[in-house]
Amino acid sequence: MRASLITRAASLAAAGVIATTGAMAAAGAAGASTAHVKRLPTHLSIATKPAVEHHRHVTVIAGRLTTKHDIPLPGQIVFLDRLTPKHGFVTVGHERTGGFGGVAFVVSPKVPTAFVLVFKGTPKLRSSHSRIVIVKH
Repeated sequence: MRASLITRAASLAAAGVIATTGAMAAAGAAGASTAHVKRLPTHLSIATKPAVEHHRHVTVIAGRLTTKHDIPLPGQIVFLDRLTPKHGFVTVGHERTGGFGGVAFVVSPKVPTAFVLVFKGTPKLRSSHSRIVIVKH
């Protein structure tokens, strides 16, 4: 009988240690899951250039997506937004950046229109947007 009491006490002590250690491990895992990953800052430039496409005067809006240290970011999606009077900025197109982080859109507005390039970010890259450019025709 005495051996069974010692065995029971030892098993209760072991269960207590396991429960405490398991609770600590679960708390450590929960703390690790809430840690934020630092995302790299990005920069999105913009420029306009008049061009002719099939005997029509158009404007090319070009941009370049880089990190803050001027490293190009190829394969990322960049959106072209146009300013509208009623709805603010509205997305009118999207393109994937090329090998050197470059992207281009062809526009031909009938009235002066404001455009901006927008990168919405990824889990590893911060979002960014270019300055606003006004295209006049």
